[in-house]
Amino acid sequence: MPPPSFIATTATASGLRSGYLRDHHITQQRLRCEKVRLLYDNLWQPVLSSVLAGGLLVAAMWPVVNATLLLCWFVTLTVISGLRLLLAYRFKQMPIMQQHRRRWLRWFAIGAIAAGCVWGASGLLLFSAEHPGQVAALSIVLAGIAAGGVTTLSSVWWVALGFVLPILLPLKIQFMLMGTSLSILIGLMLVLFLALILIASRRFSYTIHDNIALRVSMAAREAQLQESENRYRSIFHHSPLGVLHFDAQGVITDCNNKLLDILGVGRAQLIGYRMLARSADSEVAQAVRDALGNGSGYYEGTYRLPQASEGTPLRAFFNGVNSANDERVGGVAIIEDFTERKHNEAIIYRQAYYDALTDLPNRRRFIERLKALCHEHDSKTRTGLVMFMDMDRFKLINDTLGHAAGDELLVHVARRLEQCLKENDMAARLSGDEFVLLALFDEVAPDALEAQAERYMQNVQQRLSGYYPLENRIVEVTPSMGYTCFKAAECDHAEVLKEADIAMYQAKTEGRARLRRYQPWMRDEVNKRMAEEASSLPAGR
Repeated sequence: MPPPSFIATTATASGLRSGYLRDHHITQQRLRCEKVRLLYDNLWQPVLSSVLAGGLLVAAMWPVVNATLLLCWFVTLTVISGLRLLLAYRFKQMPIMQQHRRRWLRWFAIGAIAAGCVWGASGLLLFSAEHPGQVAALSIVLAGIAAGGVTTLSSVWWVALGFVLPILLPLKIQFMLMGTSLSILIGLMLVLFLALILIASRRFSYTIHDNIALRVSMAAREAQLQESENRYRSIFHHSPLGVLHFDAQGVITDCNNKLLDILGVGRAQLIGYRMLARSADSEVAQAVRDALGNGSGYYEGTYRLPQASEGTPLRAFFNGVNSANDERVGGVAIIEDFTERKHNEAIIYRQAYYDALTDLPNRRRFIERLKALCHEHDSKTRTGLVMFMDMDRFKLINDTLGHAAGDELLVHVARRLEQCLKENDMAARLSGDEFVLLALFDEVAPDALEAQAERYMQNVQQRLSGYYPLENRIVEVTPSMGYTCFKAAECDHAEVLKEADIAMYQAKTEGRARLRRYQPWMRDEVNKRMAEEASSLPAGR
């Protein structure tokens, strides 16, 4: 079995070949149709001229040829000429697609060959060797008709050949049959004349073919360009993205309606706007310069036009446009409205990093903030504290007053915690009734840090202790809190959290409404208590 790459290559080549053959067939069909149209367009004048020439020939031959024969010949010529003109009229009345049928060329060729045969018959029927003057007139008329046919029928060479040969061959035979040296010489001259006419007809055919091919090619290119322009305009006007054109000076020359909707402005306000002006957005101006200089530019941000009431979150791709001489003449920009995306991103961020009930940062957000603080290079002089807290009797409130009252208590606690925060501080809800707080100080000395941390925590305890309105009742609730101090340059965020948790655990074991600062001995107490609880469990559990 051939490899997939070979099959793909073969399929591609086959597709290209079939596409080429299809385009070649269409081009040849258009060439043939244009040639047939040219034959019918040029028919009127030569046919009428041939009838007039036939009348003059009848007048010239009237004294020496039987009148009945002359009249019969002239009537035949007139009838065939009339049928050819009727055929041309019918062709002109047909729709374009009907004119493409091959039968129109076949009928034209039949008419042309029939007319040539009628003129050739005059060389046999009207030839009178005893009257050199009439023979000369006959020869001149037939030569003129043949030459005229070459100029009008050479777009299809074999039609010209079918018209000329029946005209000149009988006359040439007549001269050769006379047997005199002069007649033979005239016959040879007719052969030479016929050869020259055929050569000229062939050259005319090539010239006409090239001209028609050029015209068909230009028409096809114009049609392709028009189709391409129509496609682009359809995309331009109906695109779900904003599109604008700008010139080499960064002046907006055109835009679609979608861009006007995105920016919330009118067309008159946008067309002619100079994106490289000093008053314009500097980042947008740089993207335009990049497109004009390097071929592409990019902008993302909240864009606000002068005198606009508000900005629009968007991103824009700028691309340069070159002329036929490969000179940068301007560019085009594709603009995407980020308003909905920004809104969705904000919702996702809020859901990922904030508590839905209290609107405080959640555990993830708090840990990321503390972790970043412990890794900051410029936080050598920064100190702080982390507090763990839960509400006393929270389970009892939930069980007696209901979960709605419990949720209301958590919201009240969150609002009071926020009132305790200074700039750069953070409060977060971990889970249930557990809250955590991060406070930052600029104190480096241990004693000063301890004193400031103690004052801070006493303020927090005072704000959180007291009465809360829950379900049309006033309920007294107190917190149990533990905290630890740290230096940002030396901290381990996991260890800091663990120390604050141990301090709160110690506060809970000592009773309600307690505030405890972490001490190393508390860790030993916690480990000892956990070991005792583990040893008291039944074996096998």
